[in-house]
Amino acid sequence: MLKNLVKSRLEKGIGQKVREAIRTQKEFADIKAINQIASGVKAFAEQRGFEGSQSYELFYEIGRKLLPRFAINEDARIILDDQQFLEYFEKFAENNYKSFERRWNLKEFLKLVRNVDGDLAECGTYKGAAAFLFCTFAQEHNRKVHLFDSFQGLSEPGANDGVFWQKGNLSASEQLVHDTLNGFSCFKTYPGWIPSTFPNVSDRLFAFLHVDVDLEQPTYDTLEFFYPRLNKGAVVILDDHGFRTCPGARKAALEFMRDKPEQILDLSTGQGLIIKS
Repeated sequence: MLKNLVKSRLEKGIGQKVREAIRTQKEFADIKAINQIASGVKAFAEQRGFEGSQSYELFYEIGRKLLPRFAINEDARIILDDQQFLEYFEKFAENNYKSFERRWNLKEFLKLVRNVDGDLAECGTYKGAAAFLFCTFAQEHNRKVHLFDSFQGLSEPGANDGVFWQKGNLSASEQLVHDTLNGFSCFKTYPGWIPSTFPNVSDRLFAFLHVDVDLEQPTYDTLEFFYPRLNKGAVVILDDHGFRTCPGARKAALEFMRDKPEQILDLSTGQGLIIKS
């Protein structure tokens, strides 16, 4: 009943305000347009006394109107009650909640390697938000975390990497990562282009690998180096595997794993998952 009510009212109420806001702004991303739309939605909900799950249904239906394939998870999920995780995420969110489920997955997949020997590695550390999770786990389980990044942003995209990324995107300093991980003693950073810094850990074995390099060649180079150094049961998370913005990264992973016994699982979050057999 609620869903039908929301649908019947959208075009008359919210839909009109959305169209007015978009017409009066050159860019949807303009904060004035966003505030105007949000005010209209809030007023609509208050007028009808929507609360809790009703507000969720309203939000969902608005998303569906604007983008028919819009997908959002259920509001009743228990992960939203995990205060420790919420505090961690808020610390690094920077008003961007798109990575919420991906960060949660990282935290949960670490549980799979509690009894798998080896270090943890991340390629593509950026500001260190995911590394914070890895260091939290490593400090509790007496592991080492190896963090690889150019600290100059992305390298030059190749022919298969599409047009979304440009050289120098996602640049963050090594010092910023150290500031993020202040208080942890279990990590080491390796500044430089992949794979030039990998020989520093050629004698190590690994239980967990996070690949977040966005582009084809560094993805392939990362898997080529680390795959033979993964212990049985080790977990590999490919952060960019299921995104249209990273076609090269997906191509590289599929090509490398073509003759391997493991399968890459496509997660609904856009991540890829490999468990070493």
